[in-house]
Amino acid sequence: MSADFLSTRRDPLLEEDIYIGKKESFQKRLTHEGLRKVLTDPEKDDDHKCSVSWGFFTAYFENTILDYSAGLPLETVLNDFDETLEYYISHKNSHTNDVLKYWEPDSFQYILWLYSLSILLGKQQYLVPLSRWLTILGDVKDDPILSILLARIGIVGFPRQELLAFPKSYQHLYDAIKGDGVSPTKAERQESIKQYLRGWYKGMKDCYWYNRHKGKFPTFFGYWAFEAGMVTLLYGLDDSSYRHMLYYPKDLVDYARAKGYDQLFAAEQMEKQKHYIVLPGDESSIDGTFLCNLTNDQITLNHGERAPGPVEDENGNRIFWVSQ
Repeated sequence: MSADFLSTRRDPLLEEDIYIGKKESFQKRLTHEGLRKVLTDPEKDDDHKCSVSWGFFTAYFENTILDYSAGLPLETVLNDFDETLEYYISHKNSHTNDVLKYWEPDSFQYILWLYSLSILLGKQQYLVPLSRWLTILGDVKDDPILSILLARIGIVGFPRQELLAFPKSYQHLYDAIKGDGVSPTKAERQESIKQYLRGWYKGMKDCYWYNRHKGKFPTFFGYWAFEAGMVTLLYGLDDSSYRHMLYYPKDLVDYARAKGYDQLFAAEQMEKQKHYIVLPGDESSIDGTFLCNLTNDQITLNHGERAPGPVEDENGNRIFWVSQ
């Protein structure tokens, strides 16, 4: 391992040869003619195309995290993430019924990572489009972490209950964001983030990338609790007691604060830029244009008008409408 890589890498588990191998794999996938042809082949079914397209998205996203782990400048990471988000838009437009099912460990963590990096890197314009990748589990209300975080960033109306989908993994994260501006106190929220970071890696054992740093092949791209940084920024926490801990993206938080991204989510700003999720049959609380999460359909609703059905798609995923 070169001295330069050793001194600049952010993830101490990332070896230089693994980084190089992972970058080579990324480039091979991007230039793989066979996979590219699948996306436009009229003889391939939609499920096959969606699976291949998802593979490209995953490659872009992992490459973003890989470059961050390797210590590349944040401008490079930002460019990587731009490519990731642009590919997401293309993927979602082509495969509108593709969703991230929060009740699956990989999807839940991807949701948190995507929102976290969008906030920490100043990509606020993608927060509403990303919400179209969410779905709701039948008639069951959904994980409170998602509904609380969405409301905190100005996306209101995602149904919730008090039970966590993954309590062993995310209880401390929930403790850091629950309540109001008085309780829990900031000190208590900070302690919850510290406890979350202490148990974060163990809590991710059901994710596909767990233990990849031990593998024979170059698949490891780094371990990061980006959501701990997002919560620190959104709730104005003092990270001095945990910024030294593994998995905490301290320079991303410093970058976001230096850029003033925390002010984008100040209370007075949130009142001006709220977006609303409306379920079929529910009344709209505003006059506005709404886009469906599972199709590219767009509708206009007046205040008090009910959103149209159907309630779910052919795969059993619940439909909702999000204001633009």
